[in-house]
Amino acid sequence: MIARGFALALLLACAGASARQPAELELQRSGVDVRLRGLSAVDADVAWASGRNGIVLRTVDGGAHWQQHPVPGAQQLDFRDIQAFDANTALALSIGPGESSRIYRTEDGGATWAQVLRNRDERGFFDCMAFEGERGWLLGDPVDGRFQLFMTRNGGRSWMQLGDAPQALPDEAAYAASGTCIARLRGALAIATGNTARVLVRRDGGAWQAFDPQMSRGKPEAGVFSVAVSGAGWFAVGGDYRAETAPGNAAAFDGGTLRIAPAPRGFRSGVACAGAGLPCIAAGPAGVDRWDGKAWAPLSDVGFDAVEIAGGVAWFSGDAGRIGRLRLAE
Repeated sequence: MIARGFALALLLACAGASARQPAELELQRSGVDVRLRGLSAVDADVAWASGRNGIVLRTVDGGAHWQQHPVPGAQQLDFRDIQAFDANTALALSIGPGESSRIYRTEDGGATWAQVLRNRDERGFFDCMAFEGERGWLLGDPVDGRFQLFMTRNGGRSWMQLGDAPQALPDEAAYAASGTCIARLRGALAIATGNTARVLVRRDGGAWQAFDPQMSRGKPEAGVFSVAVSGAGWFAVGGDYRAETAPGNAAAFDGGTLRIAPAPRGFRSGVACAGAGLPCIAAGPAGVDRWDGKAWAPLSDVGFDAVEIAGGVAWFSGDAGRIGRLRLAE
């Protein structure tokens, strides 16, 4: 058991909040000092985080306490994505070339873990997962000119590789930056392709469509990093991770129209949206911003890599074991 989250809170003006009440972004004590790029929120109380050195964390009391639930024998792995179904059940995805890319599943709150998928292709590299109930999708970097795409129908207990993955451009590869390079969009999949700065979308049974969100591209460290469900479409963010404080990129697709959004204050590696007509929040190593559909409002200069929204709460994770929690204005 890890000590209770320390009482460090930042009073932040949340644009659009009723009566313009300030919201509190609480920085919590995770008990670890590694970078936590994996994050999954179940509700306002239950959340999971994961990162380097095989670290997996869980809270069931809103972050007052974070518990470590390491995967045995995984100390050399970097868990860049985690998918939680409830307080007991979760999947942890590790990245890396070849067999370093794996997925582990727990059904007892992290007390025990079972390996459910291992990449057997030395050219493969897992990036991120997205789920819709028990159905889930896993994106991997291209092999033989196509992205790797896996699917599960039973909550990640077993996986099958799909043969209709999208074709990739030369040297194209997604970013395993926040576990959000793939999203499930109510009967469709959306993929943030990384350094080529494309968003690929396919409705079930249809063909892949490519969208150009006009983000930084042309070098390995820049592009589109994250895509999230927003209203009837999607919202994507990115930029250049070697220029964290330079203006980032954002774009929205809704109602059949692609709109390039004004630049957030810096590179943003993760985005999450609260729901139809509600705000999106983008996080990056240089800060956090809130998008209300028209403009950005700064929420914090404290940096994070990932953001998840559940139960009216935004959760954050990042470097040096940093975890944050922000109750959204109703």
